[in-house]
Amino acid sequence: MTYFENLQVEEGKEAASSGPIPASYSKRIGAAVVDLLIAVLAWMPAVILGVIGFVEGVKEVDSVEKSTMRPLTDGEEGEIFWEVARGSWTVAAILGAVVFIWSIWYFGYRQGKTGLTPGKRVAGTKLINIETGIPPGGAKGLGRSIIPSVLGSFSSGIYQLIDYLWPLWDDKNQRITDKMFSTQVVLDQSGKESQDTSVGSKTFSRTAGGNDPSEDLNQGPSGDTPIFS
Repeated sequence: MTYFENLQVEEGKEAASSGPIPASYSKRIGAAVVDLLIAVLAWMPAVILGVIGFVEGVKEVDSVEKSTMRPLTDGEEGEIFWEVARGSWTVAAILGAVVFIWSIWYFGYRQGKTGLTPGKRVAGTKLINIETGIPPGGAKGLGRSIIPSVLGSFSSGIYQLIDYLWPLWDDKNQRITDKMFSTQVVLDQSGKESQDTSVGSKTFSRTAGGNDPSEDLNQGPSGDTPIFS
């Protein structure tokens, strides 16, 4: 085995022994903000339609009162209001149900399967099973997403507040919910590892066998932009 092969083996052993690195609290907050913005944008159409229906209903009630020149009873106001707002509110309710189901699937089940959300991609973090080092799976991701809301509803939000602050003093930067499901948010080093491997392999190839003439033909003037694909 050559010196360069030994060097690559040693680097691989060092990377494997280091293990996953827990994500800092600031990175987790940044990822949560990005995911929250996406969720808010997804809910906007339903909210806008709900507001439109409410405004139109109130305007119609006022218009009827002015035209009849008499105060309407509560029953009459409700009937007129609902007749006008019903269409917008029905569509808003359907959109809201779709977004609710999508949110649970996307930020719960899918995050458990892939370990990633848009926010985690931006922050360079991922969710793993602390025992295996791989994404925890859809069931755990779903439970991790739902349980805080369920427990928070029984504690007036106190559980969620403590849960989200817990990583500040936890040795493994875990939430209480993470401990329930044996999960952990860590730095996503997969991209860096693949880049390092690619660079290392290219360096080894050039050192061992020289440059490939065909490789030079496929490079642009700067040496890094392919001419042929």
